[in-house]
Amino acid sequence: MTETLKIEGMGCGGCVTTVTNALTAVPGISDVAVSLDKHEARFEMTAPATREQAVKAVEDSGYDVKG
Repeated sequence: MTETLKIEGMGCGGCVTTVTNALTAVPGISDVAVSLDKHEARFEMTAPATREQAVKAVEDSGYDVKG
């Protein structure tokens, strides 16, 4: 299933890398694409990953998820 998270606080390529790495580290999340211009992350998610785990991974890396 494809998921999209709106992310606030990203301002540079390093932020994109940080969010990408945070999401990729969650078991069941793959094909992560983070857009600095759109302030969002799109990814494929399968069990055992949950949306809540994805949100927590992004927030734990220092960014706010807005949807």
